[in-house]
Amino acid sequence: MAPTIPFTEEDDISVFDWNKAQFLGKGSYGKVFLGTPTKPDLGFVAIKVAPLWQKTSSLIKEKVVLEQFIGCPEIVQYIGDAVTIKRDDHLVYNLILEYAAGGTLADIIKKQKKLQEEDAKQYLRMILRGLSCIHAKSFVHADLKPTNILAFPLKDGRMQLKIADFGLARIYYKKEERDFYWKNNKMKFVGTTEYMSPESVVGNIDPSLDIWSLGCIFLNMITGECVWNDCLTYEQLITKLVYEGETPTIPEELSDLGKDFLQKCFERNYEERWSVDRLFRHPYLVQENKITNNINFNSLLDYCLNFLDVFSLEL
Repeated sequence: MAPTIPFTEEDDISVFDWNKAQFLGKGSYGKVFLGTPTKPDLGFVAIKVAPLWQKTSSLIKEKVVLEQFIGCPEIVQYIGDAVTIKRDDHLVYNLILEYAAGGTLADIIKKQKKLQEEDAKQYLRMILRGLSCIHAKSFVHADLKPTNILAFPLKDGRMQLKIADFGLARIYYKKEERDFYWKNNKMKFVGTTEYMSPESVVGNIDPSLDIWSLGCIFLNMITGECVWNDCLTYEQLITKLVYEGETPTIPEELSDLGKDFLQKCFERNYEERWSVDRLFRHPYLVQENKITNNINFNSLLDYCLNFLDVFSLEL
């Protein structure tokens, strides 16, 4: 991990061992650049950039959160941060992260129109493993969506997904503490409305929000469309979600186990919504119909354990 330094004397072109090269995009926090290495043993990085003191609060918060998840394979890894000074004497905060050459899950969905159910299941497992790390540390991501899930190409042609963008992440509280903060107007939903759960509208933010968002992402993968795409305004969405008590429509062509999995994600009572651990054990993800050359080790292990369970029952 690179150390944090107060500032560098260069013109905000290089940060540690990387040069800011291609502009990749921007968000509410600032801009993102591709960092090209100045040493042969280093790889590319993503450098999130924002003027110091103005838009850096979410980036600094993201850095603090990501430090908790160093070593988790399904969460984008923090590499370092630095403050650089430009020629106009303005200070800039730089957050250095892994570079996702495969883009985002949203890019994958857009390219393929919609994913095959078996491919979507593989991605579900990856996202769930990332959420397991997050929830185990008492955090809620609070803005889980396809554009916040990065894709890293593997040597065999498959993609490794990693959860990213923790600027809105927060520690979750016990119910009585949530009630206290809600009454004092200190807990409000600030994520992406299409992926919010019914209870999060009124400030109940806990891990069950991420599970609802996961269900929305799964629907996005297998249909190629965002949930609530018939809602043109925020008010229409809130009316459906809160006042009319609707849940996202589950496609008829989805397998029965897939439908049941989504129903567990879309349980309106957040206290009864399934947790990450329970979803991992759902038959939809445990059962494997066949072994293909595309399957990874974790999937193979799932298959073998499931086979042994069935075999022992037959005995």
